[in-house]
Amino acid sequence: MLKGKVAMYDWSNNNNPFVFDLFKDRTGVDVIYDLFNSDDEAFAKLEAGGSGYDIVVLTDKYVRNAIEREYVRKLDKSLIPNLKYLDPKFRELEYDPGNNYSVPYGFGSTAIGYNRNKIKDLTSWKQYFDPNYLEKYKKKVSMLEDPPEVIFATKIYLGKDLDDWSDSTMEEVKNALLKQKPYLAGYFGTDNYLPGLESETIYAAHAYNGDVLTAKYGDGFKNIEYLIPEEGAIAWIDNMLIPKDAPNPDAAHALINFLIDPLVAAYKTISVYIAMPIPATKKLLPEELASEPALIPPEDMMKRLKLSPVLTDEKRAKINDVWEQVISA
Repeated sequence: MLKGKVAMYDWSNNNNPFVFDLFKDRTGVDVIYDLFNSDDEAFAKLEAGGSGYDIVVLTDKYVRNAIEREYVRKLDKSLIPNLKYLDPKFRELEYDPGNNYSVPYGFGSTAIGYNRNKIKDLTSWKQYFDPNYLEKYKKKVSMLEDPPEVIFATKIYLGKDLDDWSDSTMEEVKNALLKQKPYLAGYFGTDNYLPGLESETIYAAHAYNGDVLTAKYGDGFKNIEYLIPEEGAIAWIDNMLIPKDAPNPDAAHALINFLIDPLVAAYKTISVYIAMPIPATKKLLPEELASEPALIPPEDMMKRLKLSPVLTDEKRAKINDVWEQVISA
């Protein structure tokens, strides 16, 4: 018998809170649903301990580190029977083979959202980092306030291996960002760049695909498009994990199981435009979403997407060092 409450720490714009009312109707358990804007915020909660959260969502690149540091507990898969609906490709992920500690909770990419009425010729990261190109759109473009995503986008532009952390490569990354910075409106999270795109104070933004699709379909801004540049872009997988010190692990397992039910998962996709790793959801989606390449990429687009490498403490330190130098310049 479930009791008490269950607290979840999730990305901004990553689900419709209405689903938690349904969970309460089914179980009697209240859901406390708090939001963050970067992986670093979520990982910091696990590092500090005592967060009071029963479920924390982490992107793929942080999961292995959380497991190795024993910040999260092994799942009791007997309490998550809906794992049977998970796409087989998501059951043997490098960072957690067999889903022993994490359950995929959405996937997408990070590339560029843009207003096609304002920018008509954008196709590449090369343009997005080129001062001559950016001069036309000075202070009308933005990068994410998400250090790893910014570093990886820059590496893709430079043609570097995503797992190359040499001093020479990180210096090149820093210099490319410093050249780009004078032309940016800023480094923005969802709460800033999404309203900017919609109000046309921003013409193009380094962005998560779900946010861009929210603007296009949810808010009706049909002039906003999503671009995966010629050089490629970062793919990501969100994952639900249970902290080692979760106050209510039984309710956490129940909520995870509920959220990967195909009907509930399809409702998430329809509400916030994030694809779920549950094949049975596709037939439940409206046709315009089921055929939207920015949501469910076709094979040729998939070939241009790259999962980021697992981030160790050393790699995070290198990212933060470059980030601090760029932000303070």
